[in-house]
Amino acid sequence: MRKTVIAFLIILASVGTGAPAQAATPSIDYGKRVTSLMKEYSYNTDFQCLNLGSLGLAIVKRAIRKSGDKDALELLDLMKDVKQVTIASFADCDPDVRSHFESRLSKVLTKDFLLVEAKDAGEKVQIFAIPDDDGENISDLIISAPRSGAVICVRGKVNVQDVATFLDSKSK
Repeated sequence: MRKTVIAFLIILASVGTGAPAQAATPSIDYGKRVTSLMKEYSYNTDFQCLNLGSLGLAIVKRAIRKSGDKDALELLDLMKDVKQVTIASFADCDPDVRSHFESRLSKVLTKDFLLVEAKDAGEKVQIFAIPDDDGENISDLIISAPRSGAVICVRGKVNVQDVATFLDSKSK
């Protein structure tokens, strides 16, 4: 896992230094497409989808502030411009539903916006994001772990340098 964190830091550093983006910003909302797909499948048995909108995030942020947990407060600082978090778990779905969802998801999650792909103990985790033109922020962060049957979509802006600093402090 340490190797994954180091690889992620290197990629974030290259994005943050103004390295050219992999592709032009998509014309439609990338995160919205993923979130819509997850919500579409949430009506299937055993496909679980949790959506935290602005109000839900405000409640979570308030609880974190009251907890006083130092790590959680640092993470909260990274999330200041996050507007929505959607989490889907489809590990226990019918195999046909799971296969269909994974196929449709793979068409949305194009390699053009793949930030990092890590393999650990046979598990492949892919992180997709859209860098801003200046490379200082990323938006629509999507984490996909197909073997585990999980997808997380974070919509909003996250500062690349802040994430790199946070990850660096946690990897020591």
